[in-house]
Amino acid sequence: MNDETKGKKITFHCPDDIAERLDRLAEKGDIPRSKLVLNMVETMTGFLESTQKVGILHLAILLRDAGEKLKDVSKKWKDKNTISDLTEDKKTK
Repeated sequence: MNDETKGKKITFHCPDDIAERLDRLAEKGDIPRSKLVLNMVETMTGFLESTQKVGILHLAILLRDAGEKLKDVSKKWKDKNTISDLTEDKKTK
């Protein structure tokens, strides 16, 4: 029994664009996609465990969420032509 058949089998749904990106990376690394994903999971699991030990995990989650909110706000701002457009948005809410 080799390393790839040991342990639990875990499956998940992956958007097509991400699957294509994984395929390209696996091809460049000359490894199967499943091995690439396993390597990525091992690396990120170790990183998250380390950050949890020093209390950074919660901060990282807060920063990620704040970044997503800022992206949403910036998309709305791109549609505005003037500063008054932005202030009118606040008045209508």
